[in-house]
Amino acid sequence: MIRLALLLWLVLIGQAHSMPLQSVLEDGLSVNQGWAFMPQDDDRYADLDYDHSTWPLRNLTDKWPESGYPASGHIVWLRKEVQFDVPVDYARAARLGLRIGPVRQAAEVYVGGIKLGAIGQINDQLIPDFRKTRVWQIPAEALTTDGRLLIAIRVWGKNLRLSDQGERFFQHSQILGDFVDLKRELRSSKLPALFISAVLLLFSVFAFYLYRRSKALRDYFWFGVVTLSTSAFTFVFHDWRELVGWSVGVSERLLFVAFTALVLGGQRLLWSLMLEPFPRWLGVYHLITLAGALVFVLQPSLPLLLGARDVFWLVFSATVPAVAMLLWQKLRAGFAEARVVTLAVCVFLLLGWHDMVRELFSYHSSWAILYPYGFLVLAATMAVLIANRFGAQVDILEAAVAVKLAELEDINGKLRSLSERDTLTQLDNRRGLEDKARSLLARPTDVNKPAVIALLDIDHFKTLNDQHGHHIGDQVLGEFAERLRAFCRSHDLVGRWGGEEFILVLEGIDRKASRERIDQLHAWIASRPFYCDADSETALYVNVTTTIGVTYYRADDTFESVLSRADRALYRGKERGRNQVVYID
Repeated sequence: MIRLALLLWLVLIGQAHSMPLQSVLEDGLSVNQGWAFMPQDDDRYADLDYDHSTWPLRNLTDKWPESGYPASGHIVWLRKEVQFDVPVDYARAARLGLRIGPVRQAAEVYVGGIKLGAIGQINDQLIPDFRKTRVWQIPAEALTTDGRLLIAIRVWGKNLRLSDQGERFFQHSQILGDFVDLKRELRSSKLPALFISAVLLLFSVFAFYLYRRSKALRDYFWFGVVTLSTSAFTFVFHDWRELVGWSVGVSERLLFVAFTALVLGGQRLLWSLMLEPFPRWLGVYHLITLAGALVFVLQPSLPLLLGARDVFWLVFSATVPAVAMLLWQKLRAGFAEARVVTLAVCVFLLLGWHDMVRELFSYHSSWAILYPYGFLVLAATMAVLIANRFGAQVDILEAAVAVKLAELEDINGKLRSLSERDTLTQLDNRRGLEDKARSLLARPTDVNKPAVIALLDIDHFKTLNDQHGHHIGDQVLGEFAERLRAFCRSHDLVGRWGGEEFILVLEGIDRKASRERIDQLHAWIASRPFYCDADSETALYVNVTTTIGVTYYRADDTFESVLSRADRALYRGKERGRNQVVYID
């Protein structure tokens, strides 16, 4: 009877410590606590049936001693059993998944004696991978028929960096649950960083494109350096390297280069935005820092690189006073952009220092990583300032272009005027008058007052040139033009048709009145000799007569046809002895 009661009590105790498989799949189970711990390295510790009942218990997030466990090569084993209700539903058990990480420095994970995988590498060579979080699907056969699931973890935790003091596992990250849900949650938690990295990459491409278009836009070059390096830093820091297949060594070296470029390029950008020459001492500091960073990046030892990187983080902090002094001087000088830049830099530095403290001293705390958001604030501020400066430059260029366009328009107007005006007589030339005449003749007119077209030719002009010289001939042409201009009304057209020929277009006048006016003009030209400045002291007066051919515009005429009739009338007058007016209706 006593034996039966004892057996029943043991069964009840086992049921009390077991849990429904369905609740673990739906809600998840943190497995950070209650691990059997052994600071030795033995492959048997992964076996399902190995007895670890005598091992001391500890939590995954308990701190390691500062010296670690050198006797075992800093390798320890952790074992934990999870008891599920029986009978086991193996169809549901096939959905189980385990999330482990991040861990420093590397770990191998086993369930039910079956190796799920590793974070980093322990066996062949010690390779840390302290940014990696893995989710594995647990094979259904890992669960025993009595509902036991054994999880064993082999951890290498040697201190490689200043930030490696303390625990080896991140709090709340070791979870047993539904594999699909765990995988989705892990990917979703990293997506914002991927989005930020992509946005920053686009920023950098655009900045380098603008700089390529104009080397004067140096702000854009440094902005491109900063955004590109921050994009790479965010991409690697949040463990998206599996997208491109980078190894741990490559990604950690890229992280170091990206951070160095971010700091050095950011300082260059800041001085450029503040319109200040970059200090020579700071330029030397940059060269030395960059050379040192390249030495550590190119050397083969990853642990040495990791140790040096933490030191570089502190070295970079030494330039903060120079940045603060620059901003303070610009604020005191009333520099328009200093306030906004100072605020953005302060936000970025505070969030960056927050993450540095988290990385160096509180690696496994629940603090969020904030620097990407701080840099987004800084990048947005810089982008706005650079865009404003670019916009101001564009405005200046547009104003300069507008001035040049106005000058070109003025020059074009002058050229157009020169091309349409005779320089000797200042009358319209053939091209200028033809355009105006076509426009005038195209307008509807009174049939009783048709437009009058008259061609005038100075008689014996060639003989006058031969006798007195071309300078006298030019004066005669000028005086002839002045008399025509004085004769015409404001809306009449007058121009030099070529050589000694001139043209008149009169409108708004009937035939009788037009004949009277043309006859008056003919008589007026011949009535008064033309005064000319001769080379001799005696004044020269030249008698000038003209032959005029006149016609009237008809409804079915074109400019060419009416001009042809006027030309025939002029030719007829020359045949009849010149110095006369000939009309062809």
